[in-house]
Amino acid sequence: MVSRTRLVGCMSVVAVLVLFAVPSAFSVQDPEQKMDSIVKKNIELLKDKKHEHDAVVTLVSMKERAVPHLMELARDPKEKVSDRLLAIQIIGDIKGTMAIDCLLEGLKDSNAKMRRASARALGSIADKKSIEGLKEALNDFDAETRFLAARALSAIKDASLSDVFLKLLDDSDVRIKLAAIYGLGDIKETRAVEKLSTMVEDHNDDVRLALAISLGRIGSKTAIPALNRLLEDRNANVRREALTALGKVGDPSSIPYLIKVAERDTRPLRYSATISLGDIGTEEVVPTLKKLLKDEVIDIRIAAIKSLTKMGRVEFIGDFEALLKDESTKVRKAAEEALIELKKGK
Repeated sequence: MVSRTRLVGCMSVVAVLVLFAVPSAFSVQDPEQKMDSIVKKNIELLKDKKHEHDAVVTLVSMKERAVPHLMELARDPKEKVSDRLLAIQIIGDIKGTMAIDCLLEGLKDSNAKMRRASARALGSIADKKSIEGLKEALNDFDAETRFLAARALSAIKDASLSDVFLKLLDDSDVRIKLAAIYGLGDIKETRAVEKLSTMVEDHNDDVRLALAISLGRIGSKTAIPALNRLLEDRNANVRREALTALGKVGDPSSIPYLIKVAERDTRPLRYSATISLGDIGTEEVVPTLKKLLKDEVIDIRIAAIKSLTKMGRVEFIGDFEALLKDESTKVRKAAEEALIELKKGK
């Protein structure tokens, strides 16, 4: 006869087998369904101030998987504007390209805050598909929307936008003007050099700084006169960027200006000028750079080492070996690295 204990044990085993045999009611939730469930839960938590922050973090971490539900919230006119705006913000943080059409719809929303949020998100995504919609938004009656649309177009960095940016250079909103200047620099539009050069006397420091940076990115020799004028700018940051830009243009005609600054100016400007001399890298800059290897300022000695290393000539090995006895640990380290680099090319 089977004992009571064994009978109970057998029944337990049968019960377990039956449990695992039942298909859906007791099975583990499908991973896709589980993730979808998490997204929906956090979409709802967005509407609760106590849990909003954690919900945002979770949805951003889920990336494209969260976008369809965020789009649904953003499009729903029955939802609070604040919640719809938050959904758009998260889409921008995720850089969800599948939401571009949704955001383009947002650019035409009757609520200015929705239009602004949509333009900002499209700038984060920076996809060419949004160009036409953003161009239309440049005519928006809301100044902030216009600015955000201009900035978004600048972020896309598409050469087809050159005429748009050239037109925006005359905009009365300085923020839009800045977006256009940087946009032209990013696409390296040489046709813009003439117009940009006429703006070097602008009263706004940010505009002149943007001009120096963008003219350097464009890299055209026709920008040299304008950059030389910016070397005399009252703003030290503008002068520093002009020095960097001249190095990028790389024309020997700038060497006298750069030598003058490298030898006699403030420390940050001397550093930038020294680096730019190395970018040009002609024989004419060698005596000055060798002289700067003995400069009393540590950073200038290091800049001279970097610039001579760029030129890649083994004849500088002796100069760098002498610096292995320099009083500065930073200079000695820079000299060691330069020697390694030059000896690779021997």
